[in-house]
Amino acid sequence: MSGPRIAVVGLGNLMRADDAVGMVALERLRMEFRLPQSVSLIEGGTLGLDLLHPLAGVTHLLALDAIDTGVPPGTLLRFAGDDIADLPAAKSVHLLGFSDLIGAMRLTGEAPREIVVLGVQPQKIAWGTQLSAPAQAALERLVDAALRQLEDWAEDAQVLPQLAAQESAWYW
Repeated sequence: MSGPRIAVVGLGNLMRADDAVGMVALERLRMEFRLPQSVSLIEGGTLGLDLLHPLAGVTHLLALDAIDTGVPPGTLLRFAGDDIADLPAAKSVHLLGFSDLIGAMRLTGEAPREIVVLGVQPQKIAWGTQLSAPAQAALERLVDAALRQLEDWAEDAQVLPQLAAQESAWYW
């Protein structure tokens, strides 16, 4: 085994205002931070089951998305383990496809060992290419939370031993 593989998947529709927050966060990670080669950044958009092949062999999966749980707009949300299975698919247009994707990966024995979903409560899901003020304000916190999750995986399981050496180059 060549070691753990981590994927960060941005979910969302760039043409639907706050629904794009996961995709925008993924782009920030791609443009502003130098991540280890063992971390793949994947534009999941609204692909659902089409992500089976790109996620094959991934051991740790981090998904970024807009998730409507009825809390104040801009609130940062985190779901892991059983919380993901219990999250109603109606809270995000992508979670049904994401849930199907994880189910299919489990059936084929390809499910990641750890899955975390980080989200932002949207204010506006409508046609448009601009994030609302609350979603824009939450964007930096979402990116920071994604980086902290990657760091936690590195510390907990020595998943990314090179992460600590590069921390100053990409985290702060």
